[in-house]
Amino acid sequence: MELCFAQADTFSLLRCGWPGARDGALEQELRPWLVGEYASYGILHWFDIQRREMCCLYRATRETKEILLRHIHHLFGAEQSLAPAGHQAYLEEKYAVYDRASEEAWDRFSAYMEAWGWEQSEEQQNAVLLGLYKQAREGCPDVFSERDHYSNMEDPCFFRGNEMFFKTVTHEQECWAQVLSPEFEAALRELGEWLDVSGKTPLPLFSLATAEGMKWY
Repeated sequence: MELCFAQADTFSLLRCGWPGARDGALEQELRPWLVGEYASYGILHWFDIQRREMCCLYRATRETKEILLRHIHHLFGAEQSLAPAGHQAYLEEKYAVYDRASEEAWDRFSAYMEAWGWEQSEEQQNAVLLGLYKQAREGCPDVFSERDHYSNMEDPCFFRGNEMFFKTVTHEQECWAQVLSPEFEAALRELGEWLDVSGKTPLPLFSLATAEGMKWY
C-alpha cells in the first residue's frame, strides 16, 4: 500500500452490493476526496442481468491512505460491514428459498454445459445462465430488497494519470502490476513472488480515458 500510494495520483475502490445498498463506513469517510466514478473493469453476472459495479475514484494523499488502512488492513481485504449483529443470520433465513433455487439453476447449467453447451458461443452460454437465474428469481418475487444489503469497498486499484498501474481483485486474491521504473520493480519483487506476464497482458491495465460510464466531479 505504501509503495502504491507513493506512485499514484488517484486510486479506486469497487463498491460492492446492490445499487440501493446502504453506504459503508469507508465510503462515507473517503467522500471528501472523491473525484469521479466509473463502471468496473469486469462484467458481473448478477441474477437475471449483466452489469458492471461502480468504482469510486479518490485522490491519493496521506490522508486517504490513512483512512483506507484503518478500514482495510490487507491488500486483499474488504471493508467490514456496518450491518448490525444478527443481520447476516436474518439474510440467510430470508434468502434461503432463493439460495436453493439458484443452486438448482447452477446444477441445470452445469448439466447443459456437460451435454452440449461447450459447443455453443460464450454469448449463448451466458444467455442460458442468465435465463436460468431469472427463472429462479421470478420464483421468489417477494424476497429481494436492496435495502437489506450493506455496501463495502474492495479491489484497491492505483492510477498514475489516466492509466492504472496496479490492479487487484479482492475475492480472487489476485493482482497485476505494471512496472513503472527499475526501482519500482525491485521494491515489488521484495514483497513476494511474481509471475512475468509481459507480452500476455495488454497495457495499460485499464484507462480512465476510455472507462465506461466515467464521471468526473
